[in-house]
Amino acid sequence: MPVADAERAADLCALVSVAADVVPVAGVGAVVVPGPGEAEAGARALSKLLRGADVIVLTATQDAVAAQRWRGGARGEDPRAGLLLATWPDDVQRLLLGRLAPADVPGTTSSAGRSRWRAVRSLVRARRR
Repeated sequence: MPVADAERAADLCALVSVAADVVPVAGVGAVVVPGPGEAEAGARALSKLLRGADVIVLTATQDAVAAQRWRGGARGEDPRAGLLLATWPDDVQRLLLGRLAPADVPGTTSSAGRSRWRAVRSLVRARRR
């Protein structure tokens, strides 16, 4: 199930209690930027909710970028990070490398403080459209 925009992605995060900033990416959908140390737990929860879809966690260190693929709540075989980065817009790379703050991207929204009930209503409304 593709996630078309930042608002829907924030709703999905709220449903599984993942506190994150969600950054819109033109032509791609959205990038979820969880709090420090919460990427794996967030990936596990979101990949359970989005059955059949891959959730890719990209982690940048000073020397390298590592990628983890999650599906159905389990970590799978790691994809090749270089191939993923080659297909992503500049803003995604700058977010990953810490050169761009999520709040600096217009349209960024947060799942923090979003009620699960509001998220469900929003997702149902979006699906009807």
